[in-house]
Amino acid sequence: MDKTQIEKFREAARELKTDQSDAAFEAVVQKIAKAKKLTPEQIKEFVRREREQSKD
Repeated sequence: MDKTQIEKFREAARELKTDQSDAAFEAVVQKIAKAKKLTPEQIKEFVRREREQSKD
């Protein structure tokens, strides 16, 4: 069974170890839901910066 988008958001929020209160959980779900989509080039740049930081 495929998960709905909200189920995916809720799972991601739980993985981020959000507060167990409904209000805090819903706030994180909304933050994830409203996050802008990254282009493939933006993702590559992000990964490159993360790698550089981990070398320091």
